Amino acid sequence: MNKKNNSLSVALQPVSAVSDFQGMLSGAPAAVLLIVGLSSVLAQNFPSFMFPWWQTALAALALFSIFTLLQKTGKGRLCLLVAALTALLFCAVFHVRFLAGLGCLSNDILERMTALTGRIYLAHTAAEASAVPFAAVPLLVLALVLLCFSLSSGHVLFFLPVLLPFYAAVLFGLFPFDVSALLFLLGSVLLLMRSATAKIMMQGFFGLPVWLGAALLALLLSVGAGLLLHGSANENAAKEIKTALHRILYDDKTNSMPEGKLKNLPAWNKTQTPALSVSMSEPQKMYLRGRIYETYTGSAWEPLPFDARAEYEELFYWLHESGIYGQSQIGTASALAEEVQAASLSIKNLSACSASGYYPYALLGSEPLPADLIGDDALPAAASLSYLPGSVPEWYGAQQALAAAQKKSDVKAYLAAEESLAKYVSAVDVQLTNESWTVLDRRLGDDSTPKTLGEIRSVILDYLDEALVYDETVYTYNGGMDFLQYTLEKSGSGYSVHYATAAVLMLRYFGVPARYVEGYFLSKEEAASIEAGAEYILSEAHAHAWAEYYLPGIGFVPFEVTPGYIDVEELELGGSIAPNTQTYSGNHLKYARVEQPEHIEEPLQERFAFSFKPIYLLYLLLLVLLALAAIILKKRQKLKKALAAIENAENRDSIAMRYGYTVRLAQSCGASAQGAEEAALLNREALFSNHPMADAQRHEMDAYACRMLTACRETWSWREKLRYKLWDCLY
Repeated sequence: MNKKNNSLSVALQPVSAVSDFQGMLSGAPAAVLLIVGLSSVLAQNFPSFMFPWWQTALAALALFSIFTLLQKTGKGRLCLLVAALTALLFCAVFHVRFLAGLGCLSNDILERMTALTGRIYLAHTAAEASAVPFAAVPLLVLALVLLCFSLSSGHVLFFLPVLLPFYAAVLFGLFPFDVSALLFLLGSVLLLMRSATAKIMMQGFFGLPVWLGAALLALLLSVGAGLLLHGSANENAAKEIKTALHRILYDDKTNSMPEGKLKNLPAWNKTQTPALSVSMSEPQKMYLRGRIYETYTGSAWEPLPFDARAEYEELFYWLHESGIYGQSQIGTASALAEEVQAASLSIKNLSACSASGYYPYALLGSEPLPADLIGDDALPAAASLSYLPGSVPEWYGAQQALAAAQKKSDVKAYLAAEESLAKYVSAVDVQLTNESWTVLDRRLGDDSTPKTLGEIRSVILDYLDEALVYDETVYTYNGGMDFLQYTLEKSGSGYSVHYATAAVLMLRYFGVPARYVEGYFLSKEEAASIEAGAEYILSEAHAHAWAEYYLPGIGFVPFEVTPGYIDVEELELGGSIAPNTQTYSGNHLKYARVEQPEHIEEPLQERFAFSFKPIYLLYLLLLVLLALAAIILKKRQKLKKALAAIENAENRDSIAMRYGYTVRLAQSCGASAQGAEEAALLNREALFSNHPMADAQRHEMDAYACRMLTACRETWSWREKLRYKLWDCLY
């Protein structure tokens, strides 16, 4: 039996419909979308590209039209090859200007890379932006030639040199997913659909016609890209994905610190699981900094965003060229002030988070500190380090010694550079949210008189001693409430994470640059029991969170406020350094870059207060669409099984089942097809006769079913076509 002739799938996809759609899918829609999208992307993402996007789009469309007309001549492909060779010859003749313009465009990419990675990238060239056209024009001509070849041949392979870099840039965040990228995406879909392979795939996509399959594919690509590619509406979901990947790649299940996550903070899982193995030439009390967090959101501590760091690229390039690094600033300053003797430290990571290294304060030297890093909150792991032994009181002493030696040329140069670094931390490490500022304003009162660091330290220590009770078992059910507000005004208890968070925000409230740190702590008592050079294991019981503030001239120093971790020498530090008369005031600060809130008593939020966000509507819509897609898929699978059963049945059964199918079609549209009476007689013969049914009779019933479907299509409105295609699944 010839199944090709009686295949219902062939009958349901008339050749005329496909050919009509092929006519509609000329190269113009794809070309217009791709050219307009590409022109807009160039204008928005390359500051040195001096032409407005619409001028570029019009010029490119005009040139594309010329190429298209040339293709209709007998030597169309030859003309395109000549255009490509001319563009390449132009690059060769004006190679100096071409390379200069290419360097300018590359520098634009490097600037965006800095905002994505928080690292310094040296510029390739200092050429003027006037050289950009010498690079942009020939590259654009080559792109248009490739587009013409791709559209004329039906193979998207020709245009891949343009498509792949664009999508790679969007995936890695170099280009935002905006209207320009969406236009380019839709143009890419149309370009892909022009290939013969894509058309066959579309026709097989859930059994849908080409136009509907194309629409669904474009919708899926657009929505998926909008959700997954750096969309601000899905910022929280992107953070969750990033956090999950971080845990998979770097974390061990035994890590006990929250890594800055403060929402519904659980009890501290204090275990004896080995985390770090350390060996010291001079055992002493030590803080090993892991990750440093500078941005407080109310529900988490986060590193300073890379795009904020990018503003300080030139500052850190200059500082690193001058040999000044945040991690080694204490050691550098102390070495300038007086002669110092270094100690060595070896560290081996056993189960701690491996996303960054663990470093003591007062490193000496610039190894292994990366010179291209903007900021100092994340460093690679290092097996061996050299550092300056000491503690906060000794570093205060180094501050005084440095001030006394400031007439020396090297000290004077250091202090000039340090002043620029101090301005940086004073700009980025004083941020508060409105909620945290409000609660501190309520708790600490209206005393806005300038205070010294010693006075501020005393106020914070005294307040936390009265306001909080140390409790490692506390579970912080803050929900959507600000973590500091819940801790100080509802819970009143916590462990190192709570104390450190409160201390950092209180320091900032008084105008002192401060940061939140997580890492490992070795007490003075434990250090006294360790032999020099001996290996010592720091377990998760040594995991700790603490505050650090910026000591002018010296750098960031730890500020311990958690009960059981505070040394007597640090408690007495506030009044022991008489010459330290610099004062701080929070009145001049801008909190969270928004207007400072008024002093208003506000009721506390409920523990699990629900806040509705517009993104939830999008999530709900997506869930509904997915549910509908699943239902439709199931129904279409059922239809395919029924059609397959008709195809595989014997002639008698196939004729009867095919007639039943045509009756269902007729009921849906109220139409009739030529040969209805003959088909009814043929059905009765198949049902009630005993003689075999011929292949010709089967083909006759198949033809009648095809005519009935055609009649229904002519009767149905476009809404009914969608209903019977996607929901009732009749064809």
